[in-house]
Amino acid sequence: MNFFLGVIPDDSANHKVRKVVGEIGRVFDGQQIPVRWVNPDTFHVTLLFVGKDISPLRLFLVKRKIKKISFKHFKISFKAVKLGISRRYKELVYLSINNGEEEMRLITEQLDLKGDIRGANSFTPHLTLGRVSKELTEEEYKNLSKDLDMMSKSIDIENISFEVNEIFLIKSKDNGYDIVMNCLAS
Repeated sequence: MNFFLGVIPDDSANHKVRKVVGEIGRVFDGQQIPVRWVNPDTFHVTLLFVGKDISPLRLFLVKRKIKKISFKHFKISFKAVKLGISRRYKELVYLSINNGEEEMRLITEQLDLKGDIRGANSFTPHLTLGRVSKELTEEEYKNLSKDLDMMSKSIDIENISFEVNEIFLIKSKDNGYDIVMNCLAS
């Protein structure tokens, strides 16, 4: 089980993201590249990865930190569909963030004052759509990246947005996730 802090798109944004997955799925199908798509019911933007199978004491301490978070309502919008969030993690298919990134970064900084929560320093907010199920060649990676860039422009991804009024501590499971706690905007 993984624990993370995240935000969940509203129904309207979720529906639009589902349409994006349908459109870009054709790009991968056309190049015969298998992808494990994320269950649309679990779409979320991860703010911070807290840990895997964390102890009850650590969970208690994280919850205590989350209760102290202060943030104002903000809006998240998306920029484009991308492939590979880093050199080590080329198989990730995701929506990059256009607006809301700075607000999310400020939230993670409140949690990671001592640098004891993993991942805060390498924060790259995104919404995961899927993961490529095979090792991509350089040529496949370049071709897919170009196709996704062109597709992003034609789908009008920048019009997908949602308001963030609360953030959630989420525990992921094999068949979905559970909300452990929430924190409302001030």
